[in-house]
Amino acid sequence: MNFSRLEALILIISLFGRPASNTRPVSNSNTVPKSTPNTLSTGNADTNPNSAPTTVSDPTTNPTGDPEHPGWRYLNGFPWWQQDPTQQDHARFHCYLSMASYGDYATLCPNTFTKGFTVLEEFNTPTGQGGFTALIPEMEKVVIVFRGFENYQALNWRQASIEDLIGNCRGCKAAAGVKKLYLSAKAATNNWEIATKKVAETGLKFSVTGHGIGGSVAALAAMDLGQTGLVHYSHNQGMPRSLNREAVLRYDDLFQVLAGQSLVAENDFMVQTIPKIPYYHVVRKLKSRENVTCTGLGNNYAIHDHYFTPKGQCGSANKGW
Repeated sequence: MNFSRLEALILIISLFGRPASNTRPVSNSNTVPKSTPNTLSTGNADTNPNSAPTTVSDPTTNPTGDPEHPGWRYLNGFPWWQQDPTQQDHARFHCYLSMASYGDYATLCPNTFTKGFTVLEEFNTPTGQGGFTALIPEMEKVVIVFRGFENYQALNWRQASIEDLIGNCRGCKAAAGVKKLYLSAKAATNNWEIATKKVAETGLKFSVTGHGIGGSVAALAAMDLGQTGLVHYSHNQGMPRSLNREAVLRYDDLFQVLAGQSLVAENDFMVQTIPKIPYYHVVRKLKSRENVTCTGLGNNYAIHDHYFTPKGQCGSANKGW
């Protein structure tokens, strides 16, 4: 898949801000929140420690300022690909890892990450959350990868408080099933002991990534680990809505501008599976989290299995551009 075919890259955020199966979407009101015509027009952004903005302006005078985040300072419409040309690699590499989580990543990924690829830990919990943690010198990162939970209809989509997980997050809620998946992985890894030790030993950055519902779990992991400064980058691909407004705003503050990247490929059905209210998409897509130009119509099932590389594969060392 060419990079240009990714319609909604929350990489687009930096233009405005700074710091499966072939089943139809669930309509059971007992498990999935009801849809509403209302949308939330708001913003998200994320800070990339490696980037060097050319100019910044005060949000009180900049018309692109976000009223929900008055403390942020904003880039003056400086395109992300000019700000940091490595961002395409950041997006592509995290997609490779997410898609590889469904296959033989230990064998495939060393052919892509030729400077080294070390699996530090694997997890596969009784609740169904799988994934792995890897040390990847080419990315200069330790990455936790969450495999997608494919039977989304079996997941509990009722709201559950995450105030016990995330500090300074009053009223924050997530889908109960997503929280359960994350907590199972957290317990299985002894609160990410191996990953955090490796970050401390190497001084490398820490990121998380996940595909589909794995992206929702990755977002929750990013918030949990990001609040203490452990995780610096949060990535997801084809992620459904799974956090309420308060949680999304907290996510925004933790991962501003380029530190938070959320990708949507060509009307990926999973992105629209869970309707708006009480959940919202993370990060801003052209000024609004719910901009359909970026989130897509949700009518493409096949594309969910292809983000830069097919599901179960780990891409190639050759970028193809």
